[in-house]
Amino acid sequence: MSPPPQQQQLPQQLHQWHLQGIWQLQQLGEHNLRQTAVGDCLSSGKSFAGRVWRLSQHAQGCREVQRVLDMESEGVREMLACELRGHVWEALRSPHANFVLQKFITVLSPGSLQFIVDELLQGSAEKAAKHKFGCRVFQRLVEHGTIKQVAQLLKPVLTDFLALAQHQYGNYVVQHLLEYSSPEHRRRIAGLVEQNLRTLVLDPFGSAVVSGSLNKAPIGCQVSLARALVQQPGCLVLLACMKHGCVAATRVLRVLRGEELEEARRVMLAEKGALRASKLGQELLQCI
Repeated sequence: MSPPPQQQQLPQQLHQWHLQGIWQLQQLGEHNLRQTAVGDCLSSGKSFAGRVWRLSQHAQGCREVQRVLDMESEGVREMLACELRGHVWEALRSPHANFVLQKFITVLSPGSLQFIVDELLQGSAEKAAKHKFGCRVFQRLVEHGTIKQVAQLLKPVLTDFLALAQHQYGNYVVQHLLEYSSPEHRRRIAGLVEQNLRTLVLDPFGSAVVSGSLNKAPIGCQVSLARALVQQPGCLVLLACMKHGCVAATRVLRVLRGEELEEARRVMLAEKGALRASKLGQELLQCI
């Protein structure tokens, strides 16, 4: 007599459960091995010696290197940083390694990151500033470098100022210099903004630099720039109708005083029709 169908299926189900249990144990074992390996690596930055550049080029590896740099001493950080020598340009263009390069800049002493400045300049500071990832590396150097190091980076920026100020990534570098470089450097950049005011106002990225100048440049430069915007026919209204310009035009009203402020208001109200035709212009009219 044949056993009931339920009893026939039972050995098959037990076998499937057995196989599934083995697979789950294997997966758990592999996970534990990976966690142990990562933990061992993170326990000492020295274990990363000889592997920093290779790990930095991958998503998981670059995160592991950054975590190690947060925990290690200055001496170990300097030792690991040496492995990026000769790879700065590759790193700043990499979607993963650029984060490691930025991390080294933030945790190393200025003297230890000079090789990054040197290699960046040997390539092209302008190209780095215009690169999607390179602009971030450039900004970290501006934040953490010495006045001398920033001056080295600033020279090519001043030479290629308009092209950078109107670039989708370069404009962020210019604005960062306006905020973090020395007072002398900030004044020089603000002066270039004022000299090229109309060109920048007409450009979507350039108008962001004008706005940044009115908020980040030394106060004397802010006042001078605000006066220039009022005095140049149509400049203030053009700026007010740009994406980043409305904030800048509003800033003009806060920077100027007395008769100069009243003149700015008169200039804006004289172009009320043009401002009303723009959503951003309408926002400005509410502030007058």
